[in-house]
Amino acid sequence: MAELASTKLDSDSHLLLDQPLLRLPHELLRKNLKSAQRHIEIANKGIAASIQTLTTHSSPAETLAALDATLLKAQTLKRKLKALHAEEATLHRQQKARIAHLQELHDLPTIVDVKYDVWAQTRLDRLLVDYLLRQNYLASARQLAEAKGIVDLVDIPVFEECGRIEASLRGANGEYGDVREALGWCAENKQALKKIGSILELELRLQQFIELARTGEMDKLMEAIAHARKHFVGGQDTLYGLRAGGLLAHAPDTMVEPYKV
Repeated sequence: MAELASTKLDSDSHLLLDQPLLRLPHELLRKNLKSAQRHIEIANKGIAASIQTLTTHSSPAETLAALDATLLKAQTLKRKLKALHAEEATLHRQQKARIAHLQELHDLPTIVDVKYDVWAQTRLDRLLVDYLLRQNYLASARQLAEAKGIVDLVDIPVFEECGRIEASLRGANGEYGDVREALGWCAENKQALKKIGSILELELRLQQFIELARTGEMDKLMEAIAHARKHFVGGQDTLYGLRAGGLLAHAPDTMVEPYKV
């Protein structure tokens, strides 16, 4: 009896450890839906504005121009929604594959079942791919996932996006990095970042200020001041405004901390 109890599979405990397997596609689907809603709202406002510009006194040329602008906005919306639909289909496919993978475990009665060994090997492959992704071995991770047939069970695109953002921040050939791609990611995930109290966007804005101020050129300094006034005003941004002001008071080659390079 004791031996039987020791070989019984507690699938619920296993599933608790694999919650992230389903959570990420779910969050990405929510993000996809919100993006679609945002695009539709923006397009509707633009189309409504174009139509409202028309009056009974509008000339045929003005009417045609307004209609062309409306059609262009509708086509742009269609293109964006088509891309989001393709992404949604991919996420649904991943969800289906992951649910099936976890269902296989739930259907196993004991850990001595040969099918459990197969499932455990797949899980080990998933963990290996995940480790490679987190260590930034993206190409190796993709090759392993494709070789094992578990592409839908791992989050390669997410890590590839992170890798692109990291590469843009690091820069290349001795040049300073570019924060625009990271800021774009912050804009897409603004609500989630706000929910956890993240200051990532402020740090990136400060880095933008630093890149403008480090040149020492008057036009860049004026641009840096305008940048600070736009992004570091009021509330928690005051600290960043003070840090930005300190940068203006010290030359790029200063030895004063914390402004020393």
